[in-house]
Amino acid sequence: MTAPRPHDRLISDHTTAEEALETFTVRLPEWPVLALFRRNPLLRASDRIQALVLAVAVVVSLVTFPVAAAIGTAVYDSRRDIYAQQHQTRHLVSATITDDAAAQDISQTETATMMARWTAAGSENTGAVEAQPASKPGNHVTIWVDDSGALTDEPTPTSRAGVDAVTAALFMWAGVTAAMALLVAVVQVVCDRVRAIRWQRALDTLIGGSGRKPSEP
Repeated sequence: MTAPRPHDRLISDHTTAEEALETFTVRLPEWPVLALFRRNPLLRASDRIQALVLAVAVVVSLVTFPVAAAIGTAVYDSRRDIYAQQHQTRHLVSATITDDAAAQDISQTETATMMARWTAAGSENTGAVEAQPASKPGNHVTIWVDDSGALTDEPTPTSRAGVDAVTAALFMWAGVTAAMALLVAVVQVVCDRVRAIRWQRALDTLIGGSGRKPSEP
């Protein structure tokens, strides 16, 4: 038996190294929608229109997100200033009940409307305030008044500005996305209808060309 020569051994080692190497090609990812706009005899115009509308809807929804975020930021800044101003211009004062609840059944209510008197902004004011049903003339109740001393509502917490901002942003983004989804659904229905009509016409033509009437089995 003849021993392998050094030259043959070198060729064998080189061949084995080449077989161990694998050649592969790296391709960039491609949006599947783009494939629908290539030349393909199986694709119909309705398929391309439906794909285009879907692509537009996705793009619009994605673009709307940063716009909605910007609007939410603007709402936050505006509402924060308004609520902060309320805290600066509204104050708690003590009011004195001057009369019982008038002409109302307070037996089943948690609060009752009563006339009261209070001093604020250097003047005396009177008005109807909310108090406990058991309150009597001479009792005191805490109320909110503005800089002029007029009765007003409790100031809104500044933390509410964040809730308002998020709500505004979500409502805008959800509204645009819902509109795009509705558009896609309508286009799909129309395209399905067009495809069904064309399929029916093609079947009628095929059956008619075979020498049989469409009503024949």
